[in-house]
Order: sequence, then structure tokens, then C-alpha cells
Amino acid sequence: MLADLKQTLERLPPRDRLALFIMVAVISAALVWLAGWTLNKAANKAQQQAMQERDTLTWLQASAPQLAGGSLSNGGLSVVDMVSSAAAGQGVTMQRFEPDGTRVRVWLESADFAKVAAWLDTLERQGVKSEEVHFEQTDKGLNVRLVFGR
Repeated sequence: MLADLKQTLERLPPRDRLALFIMVAVISAALVWLAGWTLNKAANKAQQQAMQERDTLTWLQASAPQLAGGSLSNGGLSVVDMVSSAAAGQGVTMQRFEPDGTRVRVWLESADFAKVAAWLDTLERQGVKSEEVHFEQTDKGLNVRLVFGR
């Protein structure tokens, strides 16, 4: 096969042989350039993706204290807002509540124990802790005094 190729090249006029060598050189250079361009494009894409991953990691590391404390899961709401919205969601009617700094005092009268328990569970999952709880059973139902904080 190599001998056939050599005979074919020798039969060509010198000008055609030169044109063929130049054409082969240009095609080879174009293929090398195309391979290099493709590799460069892939490397740039990988570098951009690595930068995005690094930015995401930096954000996650900066947000770790907030994520651990649960403040992102409740949308940054105050304790009062979380207590009121959870009470409304569980059907608990607060007779009175008083914000006290980062804490809130709540009074319930004639409350249903099952609803109060579900309400307390919801608040606990949202990162709101019941610091003080006082139950008093009366003829009209359950009276509850609570103090919530984080």
C-alpha cells in the first residue's frame, strides 16, 4: 500500500505534488487547530463551572449558621409572627400576647389540648422554643400561659 502511494506520487507532475503536500499540511494544521480550540472551549466551560461551584460553596459556608438555626426555613419571621401564623394554622385562638424583646408571652383560654399540642409541635419544628408553659384545667376548658423564644 505504501509502495502504491509512492508510485502515485511519483507519477504526478512536480507542481501537483507540491500542491498536494501544501493541501495535506493545511488540512493537518486545521485539524490540530480544531482539536486545540475544542479542548480550550471545554476547559473554559469547566473553569466557569468550577467557579460557580466555588461560589455556591462559599455561600453555603456563610449561610451555615443561619441554616443550622432554622432562620431561613421560616423566612426570617420574628417569634411573634411565627407564633401567630402557627396559631392561625392550627386553629388556636390567642386571647392575649405580649412581645418581650426576642420572646413573646401568650395567654390561651378555653383551649383544646390537641390543638395546643399540635401548635407547640409546629413551633418546635420551626425553631421556636417554649421556654415556660403553665396549664390550668377549668370548667370552661384549658387555660394556658406560655413564653416563647428562640
